[in-house]
Amino acid sequence: MKKYRKKIQFSTAVAFVLLAIALLCTLCSRHHSKDKSSMLPVGSDSNAAFETYTEELFRSEASANLLTLRYTLENPEAYGIIEYNTQLTPYSADGILAAASCAESVLKELEKYPDDSLSAENRLTRDILADSLEQSKTAAGFCYYDEPLRPSTGVQSELPILLAEYTIKDKQDVSDYLSLLSSIPAYLDGVCRYEREKSAAGLFMSDFAAEKIMDQCLDFAESGKENYLIYTFEQKLDDIPLSQNERRDYKKQNQTLVLKRILPAFRSLANTLEELKDTGKNPAGLCHFPEGKRYYETLVRNATGSADSVSELKERTENQRLSDLTLAGQILDSDSVLEQKLSSISLSSEKPEEILQSLQETIRKDFPSPPECQYTIKYVDSAMEEYLAPAFYLSSPLDNPAENCIYVNQGNGYEGIRLFTTLAHEGFPGHLYQNVMFHTSSPAAIRTLLGYSGYSEGWATYVEFLSYRYAGLEENVASVLALDQSAILSLYATADMGIHYDGWSYTDTWQFFSSYGIDDEGAVRDIFELIVEEPAHYLKYYIGYLEFLDLRKEATEKMGERFSLKKFHEAVLEIGPAPFDILRKYLPVFY
Repeated sequence: MKKYRKKIQFSTAVAFVLLAIALLCTLCSRHHSKDKSSMLPVGSDSNAAFETYTEELFRSEASANLLTLRYTLENPEAYGIIEYNTQLTPYSADGILAAASCAESVLKELEKYPDDSLSAENRLTRDILADSLEQSKTAAGFCYYDEPLRPSTGVQSELPILLAEYTIKDKQDVSDYLSLLSSIPAYLDGVCRYEREKSAAGLFMSDFAAEKIMDQCLDFAESGKENYLIYTFEQKLDDIPLSQNERRDYKKQNQTLVLKRILPAFRSLANTLEELKDTGKNPAGLCHFPEGKRYYETLVRNATGSADSVSELKERTENQRLSDLTLAGQILDSDSVLEQKLSSISLSSEKPEEILQSLQETIRKDFPSPPECQYTIKYVDSAMEEYLAPAFYLSSPLDNPAENCIYVNQGNGYEGIRLFTTLAHEGFPGHLYQNVMFHTSSPAAIRTLLGYSGYSEGWATYVEFLSYRYAGLEENVASVLALDQSAILSLYATADMGIHYDGWSYTDTWQFFSSYGIDDEGAVRDIFELIVEEPAHYLKYYIGYLEFLDLRKEATEKMGERFSLKKFHEAVLEIGPAPFDILRKYLPVFY
């Protein structure tokens, strides 16, 4: 196993659902592209009523939050959305509870549509929607255990990126954006109130987490006129027809909002964390809180989409790690010069654009041909490099899957094969490819508001490990590298469950990692703190990956000679983000 590289963070797709408390549902009228007799409507009246109901839900939920709307639809009018809220609703515990109440209401409505009244596609939508609503209800029972502020994936790190990438094409977009910007201070004030309530309940974060987030907020707040929300906005104005006076006025409005409202709001958030810093009573895992173990079980189910218990997931993780390390050892033993090859890997190109272009071609033997789409490679602002993942993908709108953006964080120093596999994770056949394939299959619009990170990150991890074979490496080299990365990620997954469910201390964590040759105390301290700060974060990658491995194995055994890896991938992509028990249920229908 390779030596631990300090500050390992796995790439991610930015999820704007952090900003919306009650993203419950959506679905548009659709026509399936494939001729499957089992998918023909069973009861046309029930199907029409179901689709009408979920379309209305979609319009209601998407229009309630401008960020959600902008990142979901490019042309809302085509979906019947004329009026929408241009401001963010302040974050609050009441909002979480309101989402649970709404979920209960929608679940009762879904009971009106039994299996025999719906087509297979509508049954799939109903089942996924119902599962998401149940998860929302359950999470509301742990209201103050939720944490909107996390060093890597919190609102304070993702919100600026979403604002910087906000699409502006005309004057209405400018007006909407400035209105949205004006609501950010109230939204963050809500976060501050929520953190004070968490503190009063004895559930505030650890001191080391608070300090990291404080530093992040202060770095952003102290950027002044160099802040990227100023110059990215001004660049967008250059692309729309405006008079000189209009352009000047808009730039002035934006600069005033950023300097006088947004940056002070981030400074206020940092001050709140400074005020509350010493009130955190638990510097370790969730299980040390009164209901922490039960909350962690809920969090794991939500993050992974797996129906297995934490105990079962621990066993699966350990078994896979043993299998991976054993196989890697056997390959190394069988090839006397393999270690030399591993230390001298070279790729034909290390330019992100060329790597992504190459991947689009080399994946075709195992995956359906990707549809025509455009993507932009951007680089994380230097002020944010320390806090963000090595790379991340921003989802394209449902009605324009051709427009995509991948951010590369140059501050992480990824190069060579790590850059290649990271771009496979984010691009082809990872997040970008999965998102575009799903959207071009004409999914129910409701589905685009239901995030299943176990599916999305599990898929991206699954294909990332497959991508070593697309890099032009020798088979043994590709296999050992993939097995090594799988084993490393499994260590994080085991530590996540050990810290948050079994109550591991730092010493326990150090002893575990040192048994695998990772014994640098500073490095293990970083790992321990990262996992405390981001509970279940690594499980969505690793458990999601294991679920895809199991799905493929089950399909291979069941279908025998009829099994095709390309068709298997096509089916799971077409079903789209869902919990894995629902994927298993519908895979035979879509295969």
